[in-house]
Amino acid sequence: MKALTTPDSIMSLEGLLYLPRFQTKDGNRSVDLRRIVYLSAQVNYTIFHLEDGESVITSLPLSFYASLLEKYGFLRLHKSSLLNLHYLSQCHILRFEMLILPSGHSIEIARRRKAKLREMMKSC
Repeated sequence: MKALTTPDSIMSLEGLLYLPRFQTKDGNRSVDLRRIVYLSAQVNYTIFHLEDGESVITSLPLSFYASLLEKYGFLRLHKSSLLNLHYLSQCHILRFEMLILPSGHSIEIARRRKAKLREMMKSC
């Protein structure tokens, strides 16, 4: 994982989103949103989990990215996680309490988010 400290502006350009304090191993500060599987909170940091297995840690809290990314098809499942709905159809749900990702990672589903998730599952 790579820690970041340089802020950037938020801009969208042809499917790429320039996120503040986001940098991949290649040094780019833009990311195709389809590459992000989910985001997880770790105290005041956010970890981006990408489809190729790469993890990028940023120094902004998950709440900042949640407010930015929810309009791009991300769903807050728990106070500590944000899922890209593009991957929802590939996930397995255990009694609407736990979401199992194709990679084997699991995300807890908050009690208050279960209804929204059920609604999303019907539309997939």
